[in-house]
Amino acid sequence: MLDVQNIEPQETAQTAGTRFLVFPQPPHLAGYEKPEPIWISTPPNEITAGPADRRMYVVDPLFSKDPYSFPALPPFNGAIYPEASAGPDGHFDHFEIGSREFVCAHAFACNRFVLDVWETYLGREITWHFAESYDRLEIIPYLSWYNAQSGYGFVELGTDQPETGVETPHALNFDVIAHELGHSILFAEMGFPVSGFDASREFFGYHEVIADTVSLLSLMHFDSVLERLLLRSKGNLLTLNELNRIAELSGDRQIRVASNDRKMSMVTDEVHDLSKPLTGALFDTMIEIYHRNVEERGLVDLPDTVDWYRLRDMTGEEIEEIGYAFEEASGARHGLLKGALQDARDLIGLSIAQSWATLEPDGLTFAIGGAAIADQLDAVGETHAADRLMDNLRWREIIA
Repeated sequence: MLDVQNIEPQETAQTAGTRFLVFPQPPHLAGYEKPEPIWISTPPNEITAGPADRRMYVVDPLFSKDPYSFPALPPFNGAIYPEASAGPDGHFDHFEIGSREFVCAHAFACNRFVLDVWETYLGREITWHFAESYDRLEIIPYLSWYNAQSGYGFVELGTDQPETGVETPHALNFDVIAHELGHSILFAEMGFPVSGFDASREFFGYHEVIADTVSLLSLMHFDSVLERLLLRSKGNLLTLNELNRIAELSGDRQIRVASNDRKMSMVTDEVHDLSKPLTGALFDTMIEIYHRNVEERGLVDLPDTVDWYRLRDMTGEEIEEIGYAFEEASGARHGLLKGALQDARDLIGLSIAQSWATLEPDGLTFAIGGAAIADQLDAVGETHAADRLMDNLRWREIIA
C-alpha cells in the first residue's frame, strides 16, 4: 500500500509560514461561529499589505464595480480601501472579526491555503493559465453581486442571496472560495478546449466535479472539520454516505454535495446537476478507502462477514453491526481513525491531481476522467482502490 504522507499546511508551515484566522464554514452555521488559526506557506517577510504575495493579491475597490466580463479584465486601477497590513509579529490574525481588513485577509488566506494543498498534491508550483498576461491572481473580496466567479486572472466574491435579510460575504465562505479557485487550478493544469465554449457538457461538468472536489478535500485539511466529522459519526463514515441509504449528514455543504445517490440516467445537462454522479463516485471511493484502511490497520473489530465489495447489498442489520463496532473503538482510537481518513483523503487528492497530466480538454468525458484517476491509483499499487472506483463508476452509469 502507498505510504501517503498527511498534508497539513496549517501544521507544516508553522516554522516558516504566516498565520491567519479562517472560518472553515460560514460563521452563521452552528459550530463554526469562531474562526480558527491556519498557516499558509508564504513566510511573513514575503507578504505585503493587501494582503499580497508573489502568487496573488487582494484589491478592495472603494466604490462598487461591475463583475469582470471580457474585455474588462484585471488589473483593477480604481480607488481602493486601505489595505490590510500585518501585525507587529508579521502575521494577519489581529483584525477585528468582521472588519473589512479581516474579510480581505480571510479571502487571501483561503485562496492561498487551497493553492498550498494542491501544489503539494502535484509536487510542484502551479503555473497560472493567465501567466502570459499576469503574474498574480487578483482577488476582489467585496462585490455587490449575488454570485462569485473565477476567470482570466481573477477571483471575485459577491454575497449570499439573503434568506434572512442579512447578506453574508462569499469572502467568508471557504467552500465558495475553494470551488472558484478549483476552476482556476484545473484551467492551469489542463487548459481550455480548442472548441472553446462549444465544448461538450461533460467537459464543463468535469470542471464542476473538480471544483467541488478541490473544495471538499481542501476543507478536510482543517483539523476541526475532521474532528467534527469523526465525532458525530463515531468514526463510521458509512453514515455520511449514500451507500447505506441514511444520509445523516454533518451539515457541511461540500459533504452534502459529494454524498449523493445520483446516476447519469437521473441528471440533466445543467452542469452542476450533471456533475453529481462523478463527484459521488469519487466520494464513495474515498469513504471505502478509509474503511479499508481501518480494517487493514486493525483499528476496529469488524464482523468477519464484512465485504467492502458488497456494501450496496448489505442489509440494515449488517450496517448496524458495523456501527456498533465503530462505537466501541471510536473513543480509544480516535487519533488513529483520523489518520486513516487523512490517508484516504490524500490518496484521492494525489490521484486526481496526477491524473490531469494524462487528460486533454477536447473530447473529455466523465468516463475518461474517472478512468484516469483509477489508473493513477493502480500505478501506485492501490489496485483495490482503483477497482472500487471503477465499480462506483459503473454503478453511477458513467462506464458500462
